[in-house]
Amino acid sequence: MNLSVETQPSRSEPVSSDSDAITGESLEATIAQARSAEDCVALATEAEGLNLPDLKRRALERALALDRNCQSALLGLAALAMDDGTPSLTFAFLEEAARAGLLPEEVLPLHRELLEQARGDARLENYLRAIGRLPAERMKLQLSIVVVTNLFPPQELGGYGRMMWEFARGLAARGHTVQVLTSDATEFGKTPTNDEATMEVNVDRTLKLAGTWVGGRAVPLTDRGEILRRLRENAARLRSIVTRLDADLVIAGNLDFLGISLVRPALDKKVPVLHALANANPGYAVSEQPREAHYWVAPCSDWNGEVFKRTGYAPAKMATLYPGARIDRFFRLFLPDTQRLRICYASLMLPYKGANTLVHALARLQAAGIDFTAEIAGDAPDAAFLQEMQTLVRENGMDERLRFTGFLDRDGLGALFARSNVLVFPSRFEEPFGISQVEALAAGLVVVSSGTGGAKEIVRDGVDGLLFRAGDDADLAVKLSGLGSRPELMARLQRQGQARATAFSVDAAVQKIESLAAAMRQS
Repeated sequence: MNLSVETQPSRSEPVSSDSDAITGESLEATIAQARSAEDCVALATEAEGLNLPDLKRRALERALALDRNCQSALLGLAALAMDDGTPSLTFAFLEEAARAGLLPEEVLPLHRELLEQARGDARLENYLRAIGRLPAERMKLQLSIVVVTNLFPPQELGGYGRMMWEFARGLAARGHTVQVLTSDATEFGKTPTNDEATMEVNVDRTLKLAGTWVGGRAVPLTDRGEILRRLRENAARLRSIVTRLDADLVIAGNLDFLGISLVRPALDKKVPVLHALANANPGYAVSEQPREAHYWVAPCSDWNGEVFKRTGYAPAKMATLYPGARIDRFFRLFLPDTQRLRICYASLMLPYKGANTLVHALARLQAAGIDFTAEIAGDAPDAAFLQEMQTLVRENGMDERLRFTGFLDRDGLGALFARSNVLVFPSRFEEPFGISQVEALAAGLVVVSSGTGGAKEIVRDGVDGLLFRAGDDADLAVKLSGLGSRPELMARLQRQGQARATAFSVDAAVQKIESLAAAMRQS
């Protein structure tokens, strides 16, 4: 499915008079050199005042290419498309504007009218499906499902909890009854999004963890008696919920600080347990693994499953279940420009995630005189490491080029991707998966990845992204500079990467869960 419309600006037509030609040439050059969407929108206004409609269009197109969330550019282009008599394109601009923020009241009737028309347009229906504007198909067989995991958004640390959240939301959207059982780890709480606030009615936060995380590192409790008490209470709580809901399925997530004993009541009641595994370690020892035929493990990648087996685990059945990426949230109809590297990073700010590899690579680009900007987003639980990176940025004169945004929620991450054209995924440890790569692909970014562990199953080198040697900042710098000097390569990878993302959607993951649940019930 290729829905992308490239927004590289076309050259404007020559203007009529000598004086206007000078003004037009000057304005055209200024538009071409503009570095921000806001500047481009201001230049569009200037072009309108000079009665230069082609330059106005070009300025708006460039604003959109620099920031796909620039609502003023989207609305301006919608007006031009309406004047041109192209209702499909008008709707596309208005719909993207609506995704960027609330539409002006005066535009809403037109938007509604065009939305109805779009439902009969096959290409626009594909677009609406990609962004989640068509209702999810509801299953005839409705299941009662309990999801258990240690952390659940908006309380999160890394991507495991986010994966479980997407599973829960996706299953509920298809008509299943979903109850989430998790902890109340307020120290990891973030401001909830609207979606998270809505989901909270299905969340029970009464589990007690047998430890916590400090500076990104696990710190278990040392009081054996207290640990056992918490584990018993947790198991009793799950037993109560499974009984009350007459559960058809339990989906286990991250069992760190919970242990496999948590799901024992479900196994004892013959309720199928599907363990969605997103770490190499399942959260319990080999000697503790359940032997029941109705305990199945669903690793988040083929690689993760192989590691699981190599370390001695042998569940009754194992089937890869890729994490569900929110294609609907991150997909953008229009692709970013390729004229300048606008690089982003979205992960924990920790050494094993490779943020320092990226910063060193950017220092190489800076020394080589390569034009770029960069944003590094993510929690920084290790304050000393963050300070080290900030010092490195200052020492290499990159203060004006690189900024640290801290944690971004889903909306913030979407906005980051909307104003970027490259995601660097530089993890140095063997990643079980790496869902931010899929989200960035959906947004039309080129992903440059270290491809460690299961992450390599997402990006195919030279096909829909680029791979570099993990921890090798020189190799990363070469890959980035190559993109900067070859806009045609960047444009091709943008298109093919966006098509690749659809294989890892939430819908695909949820349908896989449903098929596994059906097989477990029949086994």
